[in-house]
Amino acid sequence: MRNLRQRCVIGAPLAAGLAVAGCASGFHDSADASRRAQDLVEANIVATHAYQVNMALQSGKGEPKAWSAQGLSTNDLAALIQHQQKLLAGPTKDIVAWVRGQNSAFDPAMDLNPILASPLRASATNLPVNVLTRTFGERSGASGIRVRALASLMQMMLDIDRDGSQLQDLFALYAALGLPVHTAQLGLKETTDAEFLVLARQLSSAMCASPFKTEPLAVRILFRKMWNWGHRYTGERDKTVLARELLQEPEVAAIVPKLKAMPPQKIAVIGHSYTMNVHWASPSASVPIASEVLARVNPAVEVRHWQAGGLSAGRADCWKFYEEALAWKPDRVLIVVSVRTPKDTAALEKMVSGFTAAGARVAMFDTLLGDIQLAAGYGFDAKAVAEVASRTGMTLIPVGARIDAAPDRDTFLALDQIHMTEPYHRLLAKAWLEYLAQFRTKK
Repeated sequence: MRNLRQRCVIGAPLAAGLAVAGCASGFHDSADASRRAQDLVEANIVATHAYQVNMALQSGKGEPKAWSAQGLSTNDLAALIQHQQKLLAGPTKDIVAWVRGQNSAFDPAMDLNPILASPLRASATNLPVNVLTRTFGERSGASGIRVRALASLMQMMLDIDRDGSQLQDLFALYAALGLPVHTAQLGLKETTDAEFLVLARQLSSAMCASPFKTEPLAVRILFRKMWNWGHRYTGERDKTVLARELLQEPEVAAIVPKLKAMPPQKIAVIGHSYTMNVHWASPSASVPIASEVLARVNPAVEVRHWQAGGLSAGRADCWKFYEEALAWKPDRVLIVVSVRTPKDTAALEKMVSGFTAAGARVAMFDTLLGDIQLAAGYGFDAKAVAEVASRTGMTLIPVGARIDAAPDRDTFLALDQIHMTEPYHRLLAKAWLEYLAQFRTKK
């Protein structure tokens, strides 16, 4: 098998790569299914490379030879990028059925084949995707599609811009196909941020200059994202698992009878990344975890979530969310957004007043940080929020003192010094559930 792995040369023409016996090993279906799965993986590598070549052209960053457009125009690159968008936007079940040779509405001629037909190749050996492929193969003993699929995921992760969109679609597709979506599935032993940093230093030193960050600290974050998202998509650790664990904790078990007694009602949540299931620094976030608990113990309580990364009260999309949530006529509202400027404060007060006038009961956490200091440019003006609460009657759920007193508080802040880890989200989920458990009526 070692010789077969060595023959699976990164950067070789695609047709030659497909012809090498053993390069598709690890995909446990027929030879045709294995070939189709490998086509999907390699097509995504090519299209992601097109996206990143375009980044290099636009920014002027990156090693010119490694990030060459290989004679393609910007329109050619844009076409490949669009084909990948459409490919990943299609129903995952249709693609999986096609791979397995079953009846399917998926037509490879629409978007897959045009990518495969492109002359563009991620051929330089020091491109991040190829460094990842070699390292995963050497460290795991796995080969072909298994290491290539995981390298493909982390390749797209590097450009960051598509973390919440195409990258999630790619995770879902590979997980549905049974391909590795985290390093433990290849047998790698690293699980902690410290261990990931050692591996990141090795990888970073071998990667070419790129139009995105490839220094060790950036690559370490890449591994944390891969670990949390990968375990989420396999179901090994996601909002369902966390909700089940939370229900076993004494504080939550004690309020379950009260949660069950809540009457049917609608709860709207408007929130930024601290509330989003796609959150990378934790297997899930506070709102999805708490919502899963409510769904288990009292399905008559409906939670609807309006969300966007970096959402501040003064942003236009936040106002749009407010209008949509108001039209839904919720009984209760939880707002978790950034409030840092006078514009944010004014917009927040207007939203709270609007919900209150419509008969909804509005709440926010008294702070999201306690005494935790985020990276420059990020924060939460607890004083301004308290003043809005005093003028509007909005409820403030007390979590600041709880955050500061938590025995695991030092583990709350994520690697980017902006987001929060699982222990923090469990704390916020419990605080919100305890707040809701106070009410036996809608109002």
